[in-house]
Amino acid sequence: MDPEDFHKHTRTHYARYTHMSVSCPAGGLLFMRWGVLPTNLPSVRDLILQAEHWFPSARGIASRLRPSWRTALPVVLSLGVLAAIPHTLHAEANAAEPQASDLPAEPTRPPTPAVILASTTGNAEAPQKEPQAPKVDLGHVRYADGKAYAKTDDGSEAELTLDPRVQHGVERLLHRAHPVRGAIILTDTRTGKVVAIVDASHDKPAGGRVAFGYAAPTASLFKLVTAAALLEHARVSPKLRVCTDGGHRRIERKHLEAAKGAHALCAPFGSALGHSRNAVFAQLATRFLMHDQLAETAERFGFNHDLPFSQKAIVGHTEIPYNDLEFARTAAGFGDTQVTALGAAHAASIIAHGGREAQLTLVEKWKDYQAPADVQLGERRFRRSTARLMRKMMELTVSGGTSLEAFSRKDGMSYLPNIRVAGKTGTLKPTRKSPTTSWFVGFAPSRSPHVVVSVLLMNDELWYYKANEVARDVLRLYYEKQAGVTNPFDTSED
Repeated sequence: MDPEDFHKHTRTHYARYTHMSVSCPAGGLLFMRWGVLPTNLPSVRDLILQAEHWFPSARGIASRLRPSWRTALPVVLSLGVLAAIPHTLHAEANAAEPQASDLPAEPTRPPTPAVILASTTGNAEAPQKEPQAPKVDLGHVRYADGKAYAKTDDGSEAELTLDPRVQHGVERLLHRAHPVRGAIILTDTRTGKVVAIVDASHDKPAGGRVAFGYAAPTASLFKLVTAAALLEHARVSPKLRVCTDGGHRRIERKHLEAAKGAHALCAPFGSALGHSRNAVFAQLATRFLMHDQLAETAERFGFNHDLPFSQKAIVGHTEIPYNDLEFARTAAGFGDTQVTALGAAHAASIIAHGGREAQLTLVEKWKDYQAPADVQLGERRFRRSTARLMRKMMELTVSGGTSLEAFSRKDGMSYLPNIRVAGKTGTLKPTRKSPTTSWFVGFAPSRSPHVVVSVLLMNDELWYYKANEVARDVLRLYYEKQAGVTNPFDTSED
């Protein structure tokens, strides 16, 4: 039969049916009244194409189907019903909506002047982007009139936020430490501006490459991540007593359980960060934390992400293992995690700002860009209560923990009288041939922070200073004019 004759014949028999029921695979019978279907039914070809679209398994039906009109009619009618359902629903929906002719006419109103202006002046101007701070070359910094300047990518010069007095002093401090690699960063928490930044590799200036891009072993700085996870997710009380025995240089499986016996040291969890007790963090992480909770907390500190900064910078890298022993070792600071000096400063800044992220800036002024006068706070990373508890734990580091000796003079008095410092140390020598990583990161005054300090020293077998000693002298340099604080280069006061 010719396709056109087949089409006419089909529509003739199609019109004879006034009611029908079609078996629906989705369940039950679907009853339709032909009276509500549109009269301009689709052609057979269109129906077959729609069927091939709805049912991919039916593709190629047009080439395989060679029926007579008697055998094809039931198929065509069934497809017609399916094709008409959307038209029917659409028609019913249109019927339910009021038509424009049914609505009462509203009085015409003259367009507002704003509309007239918009129609006569064309498209509105797109909002202009805020000027952004440029990247600068820290390898060539120029000082003039008490300010610091550096070249940008386009060859122009930008004014930096660096304080020349502090910057020159910090350069001397890093040089006398003689690390294999090292970096010192000092930032103002009230403005978010970088006050001083110095880095070196084999006693040569690194131009920011070490401070921003060199990720050193995190060591015990990772205890900040574990402590935050225990407080934020597990709600572990700082008063919880934890008993340990050993674990000073390595975590073994026996350290994952509470120690017993005469050699067990039992102390509150709140004192573990200041004394950097490895076994406490290994034990509590095993007991209270899931893998994803520790990993998610590291992400909150910025690990595995770029740092929002005008210079290309990273926070650090971390990959939390699933094995229980390796998980505990990572939580205690023995895992495969790395952080940059700027990333460590960023982590301490979050705690100093009560759990909120703060934007750092290195450029004071450039063309249309002007650095904000006040710090720009971003997302909240931790609850305020979590940051407050961590600040108290970090205060113990200096007042009675791993940095008490470094911050105390020979007579037992503090090098920084009336200035409370919160900090965290980290020391790790991954292999016999690798340099020893020495860290200190903290902020002062701890209850109302002015500055964040981050010091990284990769010391050789012969070393001169630890990071906490250098950080102490950086703060002495910054607070030199405060009563009772002496210049770090005045050896007669040591």
